[in-house]
Amino acid sequence: MLKPTPTFEHQLHIETQQYLAKGCRWISILSFVLGLVTFFAKLYNNPNQDLMFTTLSILPLVGVSFYGSVHNFLQAEKPDVGNFNRYYRYIFALVLCWLTVCNMLVMQGIAAENRVEAILHLLIFSLSVALFPKRGILLLSVFFMASYMAILRFFYSEELFFPVVKMLCFAGVVISGQQVMEKWFRKAVFKDVENQRLLEELNQLALTDGLTKMSNRRYFDMMLKKEIQHSERTAQPMSIILMDIDYFKKLNDHLGHQRGDECLVELAKLLKGLIKRPRDVCARYGGEEFIVLLPETDIAGAVDVAHKIKIKLNQLGFKHPDSLASEFVTVSQGVSQWRKGMTVEQLVKQADDKLYEVKAKSRNNIAFAL
Repeated sequence: MLKPTPTFEHQLHIETQQYLAKGCRWISILSFVLGLVTFFAKLYNNPNQDLMFTTLSILPLVGVSFYGSVHNFLQAEKPDVGNFNRYYRYIFALVLCWLTVCNMLVMQGIAAENRVEAILHLLIFSLSVALFPKRGILLLSVFFMASYMAILRFFYSEELFFPVVKMLCFAGVVISGQQVMEKWFRKAVFKDVENQRLLEELNQLALTDGLTKMSNRRYFDMMLKKEIQHSERTAQPMSIILMDIDYFKKLNDHLGHQRGDECLVELAKLLKGLIKRPRDVCARYGGEEFIVLLPETDIAGAVDVAHKIKIKLNQLGFKHPDSLASEFVTVSQGVSQWRKGMTVEQLVKQADDKLYEVKAKSRNNIAFAL
C-alpha cells in the first residue's frame, strides 16, 4: 500500500553517496579556482620563469577539477549500488594533480616549501570536510599529501623534530575529527530513518483498518479519485462493488461480537485472496460494509468478480444460525460502472442504491447499474 521504509544500512549508503558526490563537486570547484589563482600568481610574481613548464604542470589540475565541477557522480551508477570506486579514482587523480603542482612550485621557487605546506594544509582540511563519511578515501588522500610534506621537510628543513611532530599531530586531528563527524553523520541518518519509520507507521494507521488489516475508507476514497482521473484521461472503464454482510446484527446478537469480528476478518482475507491485480483495491468501508475498486474493468467484469466472491464465501461456510438467507454468512452486492462526468459521490451512491435494492428484495444476491 505504501512505500516501505528503507533500512538504516541502505539509507546510510544512499546518504554517503550523495554527500560524497556533493563533496567531490565542492572540492573540484575549490581546486579549479585555487589552480587558476596559483597559475596567474606564478606569472605575475615570476614572469621570467618557464611558462610552458608552469602551464603543463597546472593544466591537468584545471582539467580534472573542471570535470569534477560539472560531472554528476550519482549519474554514472545508481545510488543504491555498493560501489565507491568512482570516488576513489577521481580523488586519487585530483591528489596526483595537486602533488604535480606542488612539485612545480618547489622546483621553480626558492624556499617554496612553506607555501606548498600552506596549500596542502588547506587541501587536507577541505578533503576532511568533503570526504569524512568514507574513511578509506579520506585517509588515502591525506596519506599522500602528508607523505609529500614529510619528504619536503626531510630535504629542505634543518630541523626535523618539530615538523614531524606537527605532521603527526595534524594527522591525528584529521583522524579524530573524521571519527567524530562520522559518528554525528550516522546518528543523523539513523534519526532520519526512525522519523521515516514513525511516519510510515502513522500513515499505515491512518489508511488501514485496525481489525481486518485491509485498506480503510479514507484510503479507498483517495485511490478512487485517482482512478477516476485516470479513466477521464484514458477513457478506460472502471467499476466498483459495494457489499454488505447479510443480517450481521443478528450474527453479533446470537454469537457475540467476537464471533462477528472473526466473520469480518475472514471476509477480508477472502477478498484479499481474490482481488490481486496491482491497482485493484479492496477496503472495509463501514461496520459490515466492504468495497472493491476494479480499474480498467467494465460492468460485466465487475459482476463476474462479484459472483466469484459469492461462490467463495459460500465455500468458506462461516456459520450464521440466525440468517434468513442461508445457513452460512452471505453478502448482498451492488455493482456500478463509472461513466464520463460522474463524481466519486455519484459512483458510490449508484452502487449503494443497487446494494439496498438487493437488500430490499432479497439477500445473498447481486444488482448492477446498466
